[in-house]
Amino acid sequence: MLAVLVAAAPGCQPAPLPFDLVLLGGRVVDGTGQPPQRADIGIRGDRIAEIGELASRRTGRAIDVTGLVVSPGFIDVQGQSGVTLLADGRGESHLRQGITTEIIGEASSPAFWTETTSETDALAPFGVPFDWNGLPGYAERLRRRGTTINLGTLVPATMARREIVGLQNRTATPDELARMEAFVDQAMRDGAFGVSSALIYAPGAYASTDELVALARVAGRYGGVYVSHVRGESFRLLEALDEAVRIGREAAVPVVIFHLKVAARANWGRMSDVVRRLGEAQQSGVDVSATMYPYTAGGTNLNATLPLWVQEGGREAMLARLADPAVRARARREIETTIDGWENLILGSTFDGIQVASVPAGMDHGVVGRRIGELARERNQDPWETYFSLLRDGAGQVGALFHMMSEQDVRTGLGWGSVTIGTDSAAVRPDGLLARGAHPRAYGTFPRVLGTYVRDEGLLSLPEAIRRMTSAAAAQFRIRDRGILRAGMYADVVAFDLATIADRATYEQPHQYPAGVRCVVVNGVPVIESGELTGARPGRPIFGPALQPATRQN
Repeated sequence: MLAVLVAAAPGCQPAPLPFDLVLLGGRVVDGTGQPPQRADIGIRGDRIAEIGELASRRTGRAIDVTGLVVSPGFIDVQGQSGVTLLADGRGESHLRQGITTEIIGEASSPAFWTETTSETDALAPFGVPFDWNGLPGYAERLRRRGTTINLGTLVPATMARREIVGLQNRTATPDELARMEAFVDQAMRDGAFGVSSALIYAPGAYASTDELVALARVAGRYGGVYVSHVRGESFRLLEALDEAVRIGREAAVPVVIFHLKVAARANWGRMSDVVRRLGEAQQSGVDVSATMYPYTAGGTNLNATLPLWVQEGGREAMLARLADPAVRARARREIETTIDGWENLILGSTFDGIQVASVPAGMDHGVVGRRIGELARERNQDPWETYFSLLRDGAGQVGALFHMMSEQDVRTGLGWGSVTIGTDSAAVRPDGLLARGAHPRAYGTFPRVLGTYVRDEGLLSLPEAIRRMTSAAAAQFRIRDRGILRAGMYADVVAFDLATIADRATYEQPHQYPAGVRCVVVNGVPVIESGELTGARPGRPIFGPALQPATRQN
């Protein structure tokens, strides 16, 4: 039972309080991989002041967490909440997982929107204006909004390319590449954690390896990392991983592989080969690691299933092409036969493995949650007709889940010690404008690891799982002063019940909060107590190596 205790102050002139808050009686797993120990955590301001036997010490406030596991707040190394936190600073689907810090910026980040690259359609339903300039302006907008969690960003190479080269499939000129390097340089000086690439999506897919090396080298000058959604995760996976390793080696920067997976049934069972390949790269001197989410389905826009030449020029150009039956026929032929040139998600999933997750307003919402193959049989259509109808009727704004991985490969990947955990999702809600199509990872990623793969299956030990979610994630992305329960570190703390923690979200009913997270503290302030939100919003923008102060020593 989680209880809140307030210490009585004897006399009319109480002595100064040594702590503002104490978490009492928990099983502390400190994030370093060490086994649990019974200890109290004393917090002063936004930092941890002391860990030990503190029950007899005076405090302004105490929270009893007896019987709960107490760990550093979880770090979501691949979030997508850059817009949704502006719309709703509660970030509830992430906060209730125990997430206290999130890194965004795979293919886009509102921190780097410009007049030509902004996605104001995403903000319009929430009445949030695009009124900032660059990362400093975005950070200030977050502060004014107020958030429950901390947020940092990568600078997407895709955005640099869109801003300077545009949406065409061509090589950047030397002058354009220099301007892209300047774009990344400014972003790093403003506090980005590194540069990212999203290489199955247009226009990021149009970047050459040499272009990416050049941009990664800029990030490396500031102590940043290179993070990649690699060019292929199914039929070209090993070659795509080799490209990422090459970029890290030539740019002399650490490499992080986003959402490591083996997609397409024909490739199932190859995760052991993947892990071996990355381990060999580590032994050769490349600092390479990965992130994962613990699910067998991916999620992205249905547009991503099209050959890149259909997507070139942006959504309106794509829709104009799809109006032509000859274009649709050619696209079908290529999808049915081609595994080179782009990530062929349809061959990897089949139509029975592609589930509609979201559709725009005005479209038939009855298709949400249904598989394309199922819809085609119900309509007595060729599934290709159903597929192209979804793309066109949804104006290129249909979200989909792709059931294309095996559970055994997920387990094998999670077993690799260089994998951390990311939701690859925006923080959403079960109601209101944020109750849109979602993947269960938006609600259940971290509880699923702890409930299914730690408690139920024993795939990971509790200290090791916590290390992956905290200190290893902080080290991977160069996040300073977070990820370990230690005096002097920021007081981001989560307390959960190991016996009951579990994900409840499913593919069919994703909008369900997890069980078991009882208390969350962000920057020294409780944001969840007794399993309920307090209303506090102490989250902060956080900044990469160029703007980080030296590690605090107590």
